[in-house]
Amino acid sequence: MRGKTEKSENRQALPKFFLTILGSLLAGGLLGFAVGLSRFFEMGEIAGRLDGAVRAATPWGIPVTTAVILGTCWFLYRSAAKKAAAWDGGDEDDASEAAETLLSWTLLLSAVQLLINLFFMTAIGTYQLADAGTLGMIGVFLLSCGLVIFTQQKVVDLERRMNPEKHGSVYDTKFQKKWLASCDESERRQIGEASRQAYLVTTRVCLGIWLVLTVLGMVYDIGMLPVFVVLVVWGTLQVSYTVTCIRLSKKGAAAGQL
Repeated sequence: MRGKTEKSENRQALPKFFLTILGSLLAGGLLGFAVGLSRFFEMGEIAGRLDGAVRAATPWGIPVTTAVILGTCWFLYRSAAKKAAAWDGGDEDDASEAAETLLSWTLLLSAVQLLINLFFMTAIGTYQLADAGTLGMIGVFLLSCGLVIFTQQKVVDLERRMNPEKHGSVYDTKFQKKWLASCDESERRQIGEASRQAYLVTTRVCLGIWLVLTVLGMVYDIGMLPVFVVLVVWGTLQVSYTVTCIRLSKKGAAAGQL
């Protein structure tokens, strides 16, 4: 009976699988055709203009985005603090849920700011190595990263005030482990579901980037390094996920024997 069920599920899944493969091949063909046409539209000139735009934005990228994004983070944090102050500390209500949502958005924007900082730090090293203002821009980078960490710590502190059972400090290298240990079962399920979704999205993004780079490599001399980097990231994700599942299954089996 079990074998029949497996065969039935396989038969149901095969048409969708073949359609997915066909769609991927068509998408790859269209992408290759579009890249081939790009030779007639002076893509090198467009790439040069984009490079020039990044070069021009590099000195101002970090300070401007820091002021805008972290300024927004501070506004969201203050709004969350006011809602948390209005909460009586009992069962969760609209005020506490609104505060949690605002804090989540604050963490998200601060993480985006960190990515922007890393991007422009690379641009600084690429374009400004011989520039006298390079040290100043590096100082701005470090300051912005410090403000990101400070913002995240303020969020954690407010979260801990709302949930005294929570433990951990952003300044602690074992923060993630301690914070997870202080979460209840419901929060751990949410973290597990979010991690699963992040795994699926990252897998699809890596596959898409690999496809784009493979097609571009047929037209332009981009070398193997970009593809290698993508595959390293993708491989690290796959291996770490599988090894963690194996380790957790062994822990579950050992716990069941006790």
